[in-house]
Amino acid sequence: MSQPPILSCVRAAVNFVWRLIALLALGLAPTVAVADEPLPRSVLILDQSDADSAWYDAFSDAFRSTLNAESGTRISVYSEHLDLSRFAGPRYDQVLLNYLGAKFSDKSIGLLVAQGSSALDFVMRSRADLWAGVPVVFAGVDEETAARLSLPADVTGTIYRLPFAKAIAAAQALVPNLKRIAIVGDAWERQAVRPNYQKEIPAFAARFEFIDLFGLPMTEIRKRVSALPDDTAIIYTSVTLDGAGTTYFAHEALAAFADAANRPIVVDAETNIGHGATGGFVATPMPIAEAAARLVLRILAGEDASRIPVTKGDFTRPVFDWQQLQRFAISESRLPPGSEVRFRPPGLWDQYRYQDIVAVAAVLLQAVMITWLLVEHRRRRDAEMESRHHLMEMVHLNRTATAGALSASIAHELNQPLGAILSSAEAAEVLITANPPDLALLKEILVDIRLADQRAGEIIRHLRGLLKRREIEPQNVDLNEAIGTVLDLLQPEAARRGVALADGRQQRPVIVRADLVHLQQVILNLAMNGIDAMVNCVPGNRRLAFQTALNGRREVEVSVSDTGSGIPPEKLKGVFEPFFTTKQQGIGLGLSIVRTIVETYGGRIWAENRLEGGAVFRFTLPLAPAP
Repeated sequence: MSQPPILSCVRAAVNFVWRLIALLALGLAPTVAVADEPLPRSVLILDQSDADSAWYDAFSDAFRSTLNAESGTRISVYSEHLDLSRFAGPRYDQVLLNYLGAKFSDKSIGLLVAQGSSALDFVMRSRADLWAGVPVVFAGVDEETAARLSLPADVTGTIYRLPFAKAIAAAQALVPNLKRIAIVGDAWERQAVRPNYQKEIPAFAARFEFIDLFGLPMTEIRKRVSALPDDTAIIYTSVTLDGAGTTYFAHEALAAFADAANRPIVVDAETNIGHGATGGFVATPMPIAEAAARLVLRILAGEDASRIPVTKGDFTRPVFDWQQLQRFAISESRLPPGSEVRFRPPGLWDQYRYQDIVAVAAVLLQAVMITWLLVEHRRRRDAEMESRHHLMEMVHLNRTATAGALSASIAHELNQPLGAILSSAEAAEVLITANPPDLALLKEILVDIRLADQRAGEIIRHLRGLLKRREIEPQNVDLNEAIGTVLDLLQPEAARRGVALADGRQQRPVIVRADLVHLQQVILNLAMNGIDAMVNCVPGNRRLAFQTALNGRREVEVSVSDTGSGIPPEKLKGVFEPFFTTKQQGIGLGLSIVRTIVETYGGRIWAENRLEGGAVFRFTLPLAPAP
């Protein structure tokens, strides 16, 4: 039975009153904000997506990090995911109102943050019922939505625009001969993020053929994108519900068909990079979140939201996937300027940076050390050359001094052949005047003159060779021949001093690799040292002996012994040191030079005292290799 109209009105009025009482009890009745009181330091983020949104994860991290870094005191942050891409309508709005009203009935919310165009639309529809007077900051909202909603003064934020022309520019960079564009996504009425795309596409209809792949089952999408012409690019918006009724996250749907696509895929959201998209001018959540967080901080610090104008930001940048570029053989030179290429395999520097630094440092250190060693080697070589030059000067001076000591004996020795030449010449003059001349006798006289001249020439040649200044010229030298030359030079001096010379050389040649003049100087120095050591001996007991003997098959030993007083035992080891001498007139360089010459040719030298009296100097030299 039907009720009277008056009764129906009463019942309706009672229900209204009860509902109003319930709202008041829950603290949801409209409130009036007190301008002088500071806002509660709490923020509620209403996100248009669901809890597993990759975009929101990046947005939330950047938003909270900015708040914590730039705020002096802690701000409480709450978040709710409205899932408006899959659920919509008045009935769903009422469900959200009841849920949010009950959940936040005892929470003081100082500021609302609407993340996404659909979330801002919901906030504008429901704010009067839930949080009247609470200022709103929005993020990730496109220009068209902000203009359509006619936002109140205490609602502010940053708007952006994703021009369809940028998607076209990215597609042309990936496919230079672009003629067709296949668009994959939800039906336009289900897409809250790109309302401008549908309006802007007709402007490009004259230049490109558009292939509509909206609202298809995933199996059909895979089939269609696998058989596209070569002059085609795919532009992906978002698939949250396919034609078969299957729900997806945007990046999941992309990954579900990307492996089947035979053409590059252009996207406009950074969170889709890495799931099969080739790339494009993508919106990035982090700068959007940072801009929203700074607006929140300004308002919570006391700035009136109505005095903060809505601003427009550019949150897009060109980002591409290196693996997809390689898959479609796309050169990086074709990408827009300033493009970021991700997922490039790390190079040796990236993988082994510290090892490379250590290796480079080691190489540089080695280079420095090698350079230093080369410089030191050069300095050492120069020093050695200078030292050798000085040594050669000393050697030459030593030879000159030795020759000077022998000069009287050599002059006496030269007088004999020269006197013989003069006497023979005078006799020849007498014989020539005879009539007839005695030719046979003249011939004998001429022979005597020639022999005397050869004897004088030999003495002069030996002396010139001894005094000649020259560099070391190693060559194969007969050691016995060198000793013989020295014996010829010494003979006059030994005779003058009453010293008998004993020759104990090997009968066969003994070949060594050395400079002939240097060997003669060694033997001459040792011989003169021995002659000087016998100055106080009885004249008939002065004997200087020379001997050579093979020491195995590799070296020869030469000894020069005298019958003098010998060397004090404590001085045997020092006789070869520079400036060591036992003579009153000596300077102590003779034996030092002898050791230097012997060691230069790979030999060694030492001194001993003889049991029967006197001293013996011995040195060895390596034999020259057999030819």
